[in-house]
Amino acid sequence: MVVICTILQVVTKRNSRSIGKKNLRQITGSIVSSVALIIISHLPVVAAASQVAPPIHIQINTPDHIGLPTSIRIVNNGLATAIIILPDDVSNQLELSAKILQSYIEKSSGARLPIRLKHLNNLQPNNKKVKIWIGFNPTTGKSKRRADWEQLDDDGFLILFHGNYDIFICGKTNWGTKFGVYHFLETYLGVRWLLPGPDGEYVPKLETVDVPKEDIWENPSFIQRRIGGLRGKWQTEWAYYNRMHKRAKYGHNLYNVIPPAIYSESHPEFFPLVNGKRLIPTEDERNKWQPCFTASGIVEAAVKNICRYFKMHPDEIFFSLGANHTTKWCECDKCRLLDSGGKNYLGLEDYSDRYFTWANQVVERVLKKYPDKWFGALAHANLAEPPKTVSVHPRIIPFITYERLKWVREDIEEEGKKVTEAWANKCSVVGWYDYIYGTPYCLPRIYFHQMAKYYRYGHSKNVKYMAVEAFPNWGEGPKYYLSLRLQWDPYLNVDQLLTEWYEAAVGKEAAPYLAVYYKKWERFWTERIPKSDWYTKKGAYLPFKNPHYLDIVTYDDISESRRLLETVLNKAVSKEQVARATILLRAFEYYEASAISYLGIVLKKKLPDKSDEYYKAMNRKRYELIEEFRRDPILIHPIAFDEKNFPEYRW
Repeated sequence: MVVICTILQVVTKRNSRSIGKKNLRQITGSIVSSVALIIISHLPVVAAASQVAPPIHIQINTPDHIGLPTSIRIVNNGLATAIIILPDDVSNQLELSAKILQSYIEKSSGARLPIRLKHLNNLQPNNKKVKIWIGFNPTTGKSKRRADWEQLDDDGFLILFHGNYDIFICGKTNWGTKFGVYHFLETYLGVRWLLPGPDGEYVPKLETVDVPKEDIWENPSFIQRRIGGLRGKWQTEWAYYNRMHKRAKYGHNLYNVIPPAIYSESHPEFFPLVNGKRLIPTEDERNKWQPCFTASGIVEAAVKNICRYFKMHPDEIFFSLGANHTTKWCECDKCRLLDSGGKNYLGLEDYSDRYFTWANQVVERVLKKYPDKWFGALAHANLAEPPKTVSVHPRIIPFITYERLKWVREDIEEEGKKVTEAWANKCSVVGWYDYIYGTPYCLPRIYFHQMAKYYRYGHSKNVKYMAVEAFPNWGEGPKYYLSLRLQWDPYLNVDQLLTEWYEAAVGKEAAPYLAVYYKKWERFWTERIPKSDWYTKKGAYLPFKNPHYLDIVTYDDISESRRLLETVLNKAVSKEQVARATILLRAFEYYEASAISYLGIVLKKKLPDKSDEYYKAMNRKRYELIEEFRRDPILIHPIAFDEKNFPEYRW
């Protein structure tokens, strides 16, 4: 049977459309074949833990649907007209996905769809009940669907319709099926997870739920999508609903590959020669040294330890070869001989050649025993640029660490793109490690459009893994929602996503004021900050421990922000909208207290009608709010302002 495919989202423009019945009848088999060839020609082969299909969204209409109703009703006037079917050998994760589907349909419509195992459903005589099959592969023996299934990434999914009574939500893995369930809820019920926690859910009230019979095939643009620094169950669950999935390992880890506790006495030569002396790290220094990569036997020791890890964790696909978090590298002659002799774009000595000479040998030997494994690494500090004289093993995925907000300056963007492309030319696949910190900043750091711009660029240059270090401040509203949405598909329309978020969060009447509030701070960070003395080209990220970005804040910035958020609260209608507006306003009060106290105490720019006590009180409020937020699962600041690490934030 012929399958007519319509690409809804292509590389730079993804607007949905469907093929009408009349057009379906007119399209010939030869044209269908041509379309299929075009689609296949755009499927890049990606070297990764599992092959990923292209980041496109496809709706598939087939002649099965011609002459039949164009939608399937699963709830009718508050009554369930469908049941949810699970495999008899259902896993806990798959069962949870079915319960989430059941729960949100009930929240929306009041109808509770029964959940049954397949063999129990077979005993039921009612064949006219709509069935939503969760986790079943409906493509077995169906040649028209086999290609769709085979092109699915582990996180991708299919939503397929058979006749008038069967809906299939399925992925190759439980993760893919789960994301298919979330997509189903978002697409057909309008559910959104805007912020963590119950108040962050947006669930429209529907008496009747009709599901259009348009088959969907979807893969993520980035194989890995991650936001780091989340705190607590609510924040983690929120991220999963928005399709976060950490799939690679890449963090600082060489202290586990060559553990000092095992080798400090038996093989002191494994440790770096620094200032003419062998540095044997203590437990407190576990992350403050790099191995001597040319030491005799160090490759064999690493291989032994990594193979032991995979033996103990046979289901693991990745192992991290991330260098330790230090610039203390070995200074022995053999290591130096491998170096390029120059400095990288961060102004640091380039040690990539010695590191990858060692890493390539380790990976090659591990793969002889465990041929399906992958290895993450950090293109960080002294490893910021690719090696000059050696290749990078195709099973090593380097994560380029950089804060790409800095790319708002064209010269920095140009340099950063050259580095990305150099790694992309050297490696089979590349990862990005970005810094979009919420805390410890004392202002909302907003750059929605800049974020979308560099996500799209990265995807176009074979960046397939995203890791974002965030430590969120949820006073930044849609920032993290937008990040995860764009990590799934960077070609989505940013302004549409933002409008959708604002209206769902606080209602249509209040939404324009919230949009103005965040647009104001987007201009601050993308237009005003790059011209400030605080903004620097130096380093991989902006100096977040230095609060002098507050130097350019004005009292008008703060008063106008308060006016906008108070208007949002006043115009919010439902209790859910009021709750979300209250969260944003309460988070702003920390920004407000920080900026005003800084202006008055640090910069001595005091308003004529405000006393010294006013500024002291605002400063005290900062600390009171931080303490209050410790007990709030949404507003908690993940990074504590201790005096040791953040002395300049304590004024």
